[in-house]
Amino acid sequence: MKNLMLQLSRLLTASILVMSTATMAWADDDILSQAELDQMLAPVALYPDTVLTHVLIAATYPLEVVQASRWAKANSNLTGDDAVKAVESKSWDPSVKALVAFPQLLERLSSDLDWTEQLGEAFLADETQVLASIQTLRQKAYANGSLNDNKHVVVEREREVIIIEPARKEVIYVPVYDTRVVYGDWWWPSYPPVYWQTAGVQFGRSPFYWGVSVNVRPWFYFGIFDWRQHHVVVNHHYYHTPPRYYPRRHTHFVNAHRWTHNTEHRRGVQYRHARLNRDYNSGYGYSQSTRETKGIPARSTRVDSNVTVRENKQQYQRRTAEQVRLPNRELRANDNTPRQRNEALRQQLNTPQRERQAITEQRRAPINSTEQLRQREQARPLPRIEPNQVKPEQRQQSQHVQVQQRQAQPAQNVQVQQRQPRAERQPQVSAPREQRAATTTRNNMAQNQERRARQID
Repeated sequence: MKNLMLQLSRLLTASILVMSTATMAWADDDILSQAELDQMLAPVALYPDTVLTHVLIAATYPLEVVQASRWAKANSNLTGDDAVKAVESKSWDPSVKALVAFPQLLERLSSDLDWTEQLGEAFLADETQVLASIQTLRQKAYANGSLNDNKHVVVEREREVIIIEPARKEVIYVPVYDTRVVYGDWWWPSYPPVYWQTAGVQFGRSPFYWGVSVNVRPWFYFGIFDWRQHHVVVNHHYYHTPPRYYPRRHTHFVNAHRWTHNTEHRRGVQYRHARLNRDYNSGYGYSQSTRETKGIPARSTRVDSNVTVRENKQQYQRRTAEQVRLPNRELRANDNTPRQRNEALRQQLNTPQRERQAITEQRRAPINSTEQLRQREQARPLPRIEPNQVKPEQRQQSQHVQVQQRQAQPAQNVQVQQRQPRAERQPQVSAPREQRAATTTRNNMAQNQERRARQID
């Protein structure tokens, strides 16, 4: 019984491990395994370091690689440094421009575009793992006796790192080799190495074919591997302002920075890896305009058992962040929008303010005569007095002034009022106390103004 329970527990543990491994593999289905990396990097791992840095960087911009390959075909009369000078005005990445000096290599990258995109995205996804795989392949070739110094390249071994450099800095050879022989017995039987069959190339005793030499300038060496930190270092100072002499290896790291991916050179090409879309494309796919945004109906084909019908149906595609942005609304003259209403109300509120500013400027003007003073006093608005602001003493004073005014009226006006018949007499409605107080205050202010004018005279 105990043995049975032990076996069941082991089976349960194994099943859980298998399920977790499958789940992790499903979650990271866009990450290549070590066997797939070795398979993919086999045809380029033995390139000189500088050429290999340009290949890895250019692979992240597949559309520019295709454009450069087409340009090289159309301008086959230009080779080497002359071809590179002719594309200086192009908006391509510097590594893509550098590969124009090698039209055969550029043609290989353009023709096998699936491999190029896979290499570029693997380099973006895990740069450290890609460089480690390159060193593994070089160690295998070195142990097999295929990778040695010759008149074309110099192989330097620094501890566990193998560095491949041209024998002469001004001349570069890009080898073509048989991946099925150079590495010895392949260690991944289910993933054989990628083999590029090149027309006119025959391998003799050596698995390498070196081809035609290419003359380069010192600026060609602006990229290099930092094997200790496991990343690519780019010094654009050598590219934009080329040095006079070919730099040594240790000078590459002076004023150099780690290479970073520039999405502008991607030219809207979608990333196959979901994580790269999240990191470099904000989670979206193509950033180019789709049929939906252009207003072009997409054709769909409906296949029946006997007949094939082509229909024009609108196929909706996922929009990018740039496509979701709505254009600004153009305001028309007769459009009664809230913005226009707010603007009209703002102008109405600003009108009294402008008038007050004009009165203030008029008051600040110098006074040369009594007439100007009277005009200014008349133009000055009377202050509005609220009923609650009138004091009891002011009320009594205003009532005393009203009594004096009534006594000062001529007697004829009183007699005329007495002779009027009762029917024609209008009832006198007594004004409220607040209104009378305000009237009395205005009269007092008018009398004070007249006194000031007399004093000035």
